[in-house]
This record gives sequence, C-alpha cells and structure tokens, in this order.
Amino acid sequence: MSVLKESGIPIGRMLFVPKDGKLTKDDLVIEANGQYQLMEKPDCFVIKNTECCRSILVKIMTKDA
Repeated sequence: MSVLKESGIPIGRMLFVPKDGKLTKDDLVIEANGQYQLMEKPDCFVIKNTECCRSILVKIMTKDA
C-alpha cells in the first residue's frame, strides 16, 4: 500500500487529497480514529471530520493492484 496522506483533521473541518490518475474512492483504504465522511470530486477526495467533539487522525492509502 502506498500512503497518500496522513494528517489530523480538526472538528468540522475537511482534508483535501488530490486525485492522481484514475483513482476512485473504491481504490482507497482509510484508517481513522473517529467518524468521517468521504466524498469524491472530479479533482480531489474530501474527507470530513464528522465527530462532534474532537479532532481525528486519518491515514489515506491506496490498495495494491
């Protein structure tokens, strides 16, 4: 697996991960220590912290082919 990004996301904030090639959200593996929402846009993936009271740590990786 290749790590795309590893970051903390504050309460109610979003993390933007640029798309590389033909990646889709099905190609991603996400490890997080809280609740999040994953959205796919034409140019990036958006991970939103949906926890009500705390920041979360997120690690975004790609699946091996």
